[in-house]
Amino acid sequence: MSQNTAGATPFPLGVFVGNPNYFDSNEEASFEANFSAFSTLMKSKPQFIDQYGDQRLPVSGWVGQSSWNAASMAQSPVLKGVTPVIGLPMTSTASGSGTPDQFYKDFAAGKYDSVLQGMVKAWADNGFTTQIWRPGWEMNIDTMPSYAGNDAATRADWVKAFQHISTVLHAAGQANGVDVKVAWNPSVVNYSNASNVIKTAYPGNQYVDIIAADVYGDVFPYGTPTHLYDWDKSGQVLNSSHPVYDSSVQQWATDPVNLQHYYTYPASNQWSLDGSAGHATTLQQLIDLAKSAGKPFAIAETGAGNTHDGAGLTDNPTFVKWLADTLHQSGVNVSFVNAWDSNSGGQYRFTSSADHKPLEAAAWAKYFGDPPTATSASASASTPVTTTSSHTPVLTIADPTLSVHGKGGTVDLGVKVATTDPNDVVTASITGLPQYETITDKLDGKTFNGNNVTLTAEQVDSGLTLTSNYTRGGDPASTLTLTAIAKDPVSGAVIKGAPHTITVTDPPPATAPAPTSPPKATVANSSATTGQDPGWLSQHQDSIANGGTTTTGRSTGTGGLASQRSASALLSEIRDLVANSGVANSGSGAMTVADDPREGGSPASCLASHSFALLSQSLAGQTGRVDPGQVVTAGSNSPTWVQDSFLTRPQKP
Repeated sequence: MSQNTAGATPFPLGVFVGNPNYFDSNEEASFEANFSAFSTLMKSKPQFIDQYGDQRLPVSGWVGQSSWNAASMAQSPVLKGVTPVIGLPMTSTASGSGTPDQFYKDFAAGKYDSVLQGMVKAWADNGFTTQIWRPGWEMNIDTMPSYAGNDAATRADWVKAFQHISTVLHAAGQANGVDVKVAWNPSVVNYSNASNVIKTAYPGNQYVDIIAADVYGDVFPYGTPTHLYDWDKSGQVLNSSHPVYDSSVQQWATDPVNLQHYYTYPASNQWSLDGSAGHATTLQQLIDLAKSAGKPFAIAETGAGNTHDGAGLTDNPTFVKWLADTLHQSGVNVSFVNAWDSNSGGQYRFTSSADHKPLEAAAWAKYFGDPPTATSASASASTPVTTTSSHTPVLTIADPTLSVHGKGGTVDLGVKVATTDPNDVVTASITGLPQYETITDKLDGKTFNGNNVTLTAEQVDSGLTLTSNYTRGGDPASTLTLTAIAKDPVSGAVIKGAPHTITVTDPPPATAPAPTSPPKATVANSSATTGQDPGWLSQHQDSIANGGTTTTGRSTGTGGLASQRSASALLSEIRDLVANSGVANSGSGAMTVADDPREGGSPASCLASHSFALLSQSLAGQTGRVDPGQVVTAGSNSPTWVQDSFLTRPQKP
């Protein structure tokens, strides 16, 4: 179960509020005050705390730094019994260090085994009998020191290094009589040149004890910054026949439905739930990996309220509730959730009145703190209590009798669900579906079959289509029973609405439907293009990252800047791109592709969407250093275009 069976909080609670320093009384006093403020808000002392190896030091200095860090934790009176969750770099950025890939090769060859052994021993010598290590955390963000790499060869070296590090850490734990756990810990991103690292950088189940994720509430939706597809107002469907657009990220972000959709599908655009062409990594994908691998799951870093994304979400309780709902609904075994209550790396702190985040702070306390109700989270881990109240969910149906032709006929079920309590997790149960019928939702195109189907409220409200594959004679009838179910994410109490029935008959079609060919579109062959080099996009990204000025120190995979470009010049080029269907300078060659190119995110639409997302950040007036660990902007990595990711969270220590 996902609930915390060891304490009163819904999930085992952890935090980052800075670093203890028992050797400096002023720094230690500040740390203890921040830690105590978080504990007071949550009505519970955290069981875990994030700590980090310092990649700025040469590898030879890592053991000494671990000794100092472990001693500070051991001597801090507020950290008795708290388990360290330690970020372990896989490279050093110290002066004179080699390339990341060389470090990966050296780690895999055992060059630094004594350092790894010394680090485990340093923590063990200070009394830490349980140690959780995160080698190369956030390896799918290219400004991180342990980035897994743009190419397959570097990622293969990274994987070998992780495998060897995991083996050495476990052996060192056994030698020192301590319990060592190794977490594989990417970040939730909507684009990475390392692609979806579940597919490109997962080291294998035997080397991983915990699947962890870093996830933050910053938003960088795909689309034109002054013409953003409003998911909610467009009917919560892809490519709505009646689309509604918002004129700014701020307007788009005022709707919690848009935010929740973005957090679930961070690479979504108007036409696809994954406009990144497989380069995004979502929270749900990492949860699914943990469940399929039989591993516990953890949130190693999480926070909200940072405003450098241009959305202005200083006080953001929506993200906190979405995260709690997602974890509860997933049923995954959660090892810990570590909140980032610090302004190191962005304006994420929330416990102080000076942070001006009363709603977000209350949400953290409600959904991740000690529940104020008498029903404990540990009790809800057993059989949920079914109750009835004024918050009973309501399910409505448009027509209790439907008819659908067999052999592929379809009909809209006409079902909606609603609740008066926005905090509840609402689902709909459908029983009685015969073997020859299936149900498909319009949210993500999933198809369901079987006698007992459960759908989320979002899937139900997106629209449900019933398909009949009946092929025999007669007019068979089936009765579907539909029930709305609401669950309180804190207490675990379950409320069921009144059941409703729909009778469906399946008469055979008068004539068999004739096969049809998919629509075709002709697009220019990318191999025939001339003129602009693919490096132009990375030039835009560099320009945007520096407020429209040229960067001389940053290198990319497609070459340096050729000239300075302002945000207005970028907008002009993007408009030209869209006007020419995404082709910079097409030749005469052409190729034919099936289906509407928007279905999967065409090269033109994905590229324009990605570029506009970059421009949006520029126009928002970003500040701060480019960094590790948050959400990145996204785009297509189709055969036609090569795109670089651009990171958007200031540097953390």
